[in-house]
Amino acid sequence: MKTRIIYAYLFLSLFFVLFSSCKKDNRPAELNTDTQQIVFDKNESVKYFGIINSGNSSMEYQVSTNDDFLEVSPGSGILGFNQMARIEVKTFTNDLDYGLHTGNIYVNSNGGTRNIEVLVFKALPNPAFLWWDIDYIKIPNNSDRDYITLRNDGEEPLDYQLNSNSDWIRFSSNQGNLLAGQEEVVWVIVDRSGLNNNLYTGNVIITSNGGNANVSVDMEVGVYSVSFFNPTYTVMDINVPGNGAQQIPVLDRVNYIYPSNPGNIFYTASTKGETVNSQQLGLIMQWQENINLSGENSPIFDLNIGADFFFLSAANYGIHHLDNWSINYDTEYQFDEDVNIPNDGYEYYFGYYDALVNSNVYARIVGTDYDAIWENGTEFNFPWTNNQGILLESDLKSGVTKSERIFNKDSGVPENLKIKPQTQKKLRVRESQPLLNTNQR
Repeated sequence: MKTRIIYAYLFLSLFFVLFSSCKKDNRPAELNTDTQQIVFDKNESVKYFGIINSGNSSMEYQVSTNDDFLEVSPGSGILGFNQMARIEVKTFTNDLDYGLHTGNIYVNSNGGTRNIEVLVFKALPNPAFLWWDIDYIKIPNNSDRDYITLRNDGEEPLDYQLNSNSDWIRFSSNQGNLLAGQEEVVWVIVDRSGLNNNLYTGNVIITSNGGNANVSVDMEVGVYSVSFFNPTYTVMDINVPGNGAQQIPVLDRVNYIYPSNPGNIFYTASTKGETVNSQQLGLIMQWQENINLSGENSPIFDLNIGADFFFLSAANYGIHHLDNWSINYDTEYQFDEDVNIPNDGYEYYFGYYDALVNSNVYARIVGTDYDAIWENGTEFNFPWTNNQGILLESDLKSGVTKSERIFNKDSGVPENLKIKPQTQKKLRVRESQPLLNTNQR
């Protein structure tokens, strides 16, 4: 009997222990937050933080601020065990001075209190910045105007003025003011009074507190003109038999002038990369075509290079010079260039080469037995667009392998390359027509 009582007592004790272990601790509400500080960066106006109840009892909370530039929501709520509330914090900076402002958010509850610091930085506005939409305007015989769109891409007001070096150019408005993001169309109006038949060239000069701009203007007076633009990386030679040969500077134009529309013209053009000693680099890009001008009113043509080719440039930031360059190595389109790129960080111009899915470029690291290597899809990516170019940069931190390459153009005295012109940028022209090079692969 005594033994049964002992067993019963042990059973009840074990049951009590097991029951107690399955029961949650009866802990009071406990307030926690997921941050102690909120920082608003420039142009940020909304942030969030979390409130958590780590206790077992229900927690009632209130969120508030005494700062006029802050707003919080929701302002109160109830949380159960391990529940979280997401609190939105908004900042209003219109009435604040520029600089750093500090505020506080107070969280009160039956599980404790928290004070969250809020930092709001109101930065000075970006200065006015002038944007314009076009770099060249051509006004044919049957028109007396064209337009330029101006916009303020800054945050402060933009004041601008327009002038010209030609007395036959005037404007719908010579000056104006643009607020942040505002744009305006200004008409360029020409006056042909007293002018002889010819093609006249002038400039629109835009000055502002957000930068300056220059727009070239060609105007026909009693003539018909055909304009050719060079959107490539190198000077172009063009010839229209019977009307002469000319050179087209990079990102510039030449004009052929006729008494009236000739109906059609035949032209040839070419361009290539060259060393400083005028040695050819890469391919010669060529154009040859008869253009039907029927129905064309003062046409503008872009002499484009198709996406089957690319222009190569390179900059060397490493400790060694780079020479013995191979482009498209170990393919039927391989070019070896006996040129040297010094380690001065400047961008040097090569020439035009075939753009392949597996295009690559090799260069010897002077003073070593190693090559620097660049491959399409890894160190560079072709955009597969007209007039595409790639810039190869070397710091000797990647793409280096022991050289086993056979270089077939070593003269012993590598040529030097031309440095990229610092002013080169894409030229924006309205209503130009593309002409692709004719030596397609």
